[in-house]
Parts: sequence; structure tokens; C-alpha cells
Amino acid sequence: MGIPFAEITHLLVTHYHPDHAGLAQELKQKGIKLIVLENQSAAIPLLKQYIKPQYPYVEITLHDNVYVHTGESRAFLRGLGLDGEIIITPGHSDDSVTLILDSGIAFTGDLPPASIAEYLGPPALQSWNQIRAHNVQIVYPGHGPFQRLK
Repeated sequence: MGIPFAEITHLLVTHYHPDHAGLAQELKQKGIKLIVLENQSAAIPLLKQYIKPQYPYVEITLHDNVYVHTGESRAFLRGLGLDGEIIITPGHSDDSVTLILDSGIAFTGDLPPASIAEYLGPPALQSWNQIRAHNVQIVYPGHGPFQRLK
């Protein structure tokens, strides 16, 4: 995206699976602060069980993270120059969170697409209802192209 690495100060992991959080500790070692929400703390130590032995993995330390409660996320993000909030959005995993910007953009990680949420059960559907309640228009999932919400 053309952002110099030195300007990246914080990392928000949408959920603690290897393809989303596997490099978190290495980024922390470079000076980036890891933001952890209340539903994510228990998932961090479990990440190592998903890493295949042939892949290098540096276990994420717990003592030096920035712990943010979702109810305080708006004020926290404002301090970083962002207008928005972080909400808990299970449906892919219990530790999933979504970053919602007031501009109508959301970053969802691996939350199943809104178009099939009703077929996946209450957690995914409730998560999408929360996202829609924030007047989100564009969603950037962890994998694949952006989606427009109707």
C-alpha cells in the first residue's frame, strides 16, 4: 500500500489462525504493538498448535500486548488517528473481530460472506447484523476481493 514500515505502529489481528497471526511476534520484535481484544486472549496460546512443524513460528508473548476492551476501542482508535471501532464478530472463530471505520468500511478477516451468513447459524448472522448496524458499505475480507453490502 506504499506505507513505509516505520510508520506502522500497531497491528490488529482479526483472529488467531496461522495465516492471520503467524508473524505477529516477529512484527512485535520490530516495534509494532499488538492490539488484543477481550475475546482474543485465550486464543493466542492455542495458535502454536495449528503451526505445521516445518514452518518457523515465534510464539506470541502475552505480557507486552496492548489490551483493549471493545467498549473502549473507539477512544483507542481515535488516539491512533482513526475514526471507528472494533467489534466482536464470531462466525468463523470465537476470537474473530472486525474493524469498522466511520467511513463505511469494514475489515472482517475470515467471517463468512454476508450472502451465506443466514445458512451458517446464529453467530455469523448476528455478526453481519452488527456490521450492517454500523452502516458499513464496503467490506474487506481476509481473503478475496472487497464486497459491497446492500
